[in-house]
Amino acid sequence: MLKLLGTLGFVSALSLVGTHSLAETHKLNPSLASLVNVNNNTLEFDGLTIEGLAKLKELRDALRRRFKIFDNRFLNLGTVHHAATLARLYKGNMFLYGPPGSGKSAVVKWILKGEKDPAFQMQLHQMITEQAFTGGQNFEKAKLGKFEINTEGSLADYAVALLDEAEKGNPAALSSLLSLLEEREVMTGNTIVKAKTETIFATSNANLPEIFDQFTLNGLGTTAPAFLNRFIFKVFAYNWLDDAQRQELLRREKERQKLTALAYVSEKAQKNEIFLNAEPIDWNALRFLANVLVKTNKLFDLSYNELLGKMREVTHDAIESSERNVKDRKESFVYFPSCDYNTRNLLRIPSVIQLSAFVDFLLSDSADDLNVISHKPIELGVLSLWRAYLVMTTIGPGTARLTPNSEGTSFDIDFGWNIDASKARDERERGLIRNLVEEQKRFRDVLQAKFTELQKHIKLASGSSLGAIQNIDDDFELLIMKK
Repeated sequence: MLKLLGTLGFVSALSLVGTHSLAETHKLNPSLASLVNVNNNTLEFDGLTIEGLAKLKELRDALRRRFKIFDNRFLNLGTVHHAATLARLYKGNMFLYGPPGSGKSAVVKWILKGEKDPAFQMQLHQMITEQAFTGGQNFEKAKLGKFEINTEGSLADYAVALLDEAEKGNPAALSSLLSLLEEREVMTGNTIVKAKTETIFATSNANLPEIFDQFTLNGLGTTAPAFLNRFIFKVFAYNWLDDAQRQELLRREKERQKLTALAYVSEKAQKNEIFLNAEPIDWNALRFLANVLVKTNKLFDLSYNELLGKMREVTHDAIESSERNVKDRKESFVYFPSCDYNTRNLLRIPSVIQLSAFVDFLLSDSADDLNVISHKPIELGVLSLWRAYLVMTTIGPGTARLTPNSEGTSFDIDFGWNIDASKARDERERGLIRNLVEEQKRFRDVLQAKFTELQKHIKLASGSSLGAIQNIDDDFELLIMKK
């Protein structure tokens, strides 16, 4: 433990105070215990049970169907869907912003249809108070002279929520969400009520700086970053489609209209994939297996800490540059970064990387035979650092991938989209696109520098090295790249 603290550098040992209470909140779960064998002497994973392997196959197949249905329903939003899946797996929050009609609410509502239980959904406006989020006073107890909050029916009473048009919400009411967004609890005087909340999706037609300004105008300027940074995933939704993609979208809509009409008279039409919704996933089991079956190696851990430190440095420089440009009236708003490089994010980004790798593994051909990981976890090396883009950058369209560079000497990220900022409707949108492009470029530059530094530890993606990979013991990213 002391060695780990030394590696992380600025993580204070004080952050570990009180961790003994974790055991008090985690009771043995027989349904999960039946999935894996654990060596009680070393507390190490000792293989999947027969039930565990069957459960993993079930989850793999459900994920594959879910992603296929999404791709048939939406176009050019693969990374957004991947991140939304991680939000549910990680029990994290996602903030989607962009102009009206860009598909923000449609994507979230599609995801919510795949929940086993109903989700909390609310379109915000100025008159909505904090009681909608955290509940109100129990008046029956008040008659007895007791102060108690009843969360029944509020956001805190649901596992998943959609707060639509968040920019129209009252900043004072939104401020009440802080402990719910992070600690998953409602604070009421000297009492803390644990919430059922796992994931909150919020959508907005305003961008991050504009929402920041709304908090400031209401005297809550210091609350704005605390609120926005509790959304670990941030998505900028826009009309990213090119001419060919728009044509494909029109073709799909035409087909949908035809099948919708025929569904009244044809059972075959009723079974078409366009009518299918997201499939329910056992998030608890998938989360558990991901945490058991994926780990990072020592080189990853060391390199990650260095990557985060460099990203903090270049992001700080970008904010200072933006502040000068706004002062000189060269930009319309100060750049608000997707990621705040604080201790909280330091600790949670590796978990997001592990979950992302596990989802991609299950979707890949490499998972056709799950016996390859039934006895030994997947080990992630430095190449998996590319997945930090999910938190360290604003998520855009397309499907991001790790690819060999043109010379075949290192690796790069293909974010899966390309847009000319000059085609934006106004300077505001040009600024948003420019910030997104520059944010992703900074991450790519820092990551490539790290890959170059560690080149001797990385198997380059030449045809021979890819062809030589036979099993999960080889570098994970190269394995699924080959597939």
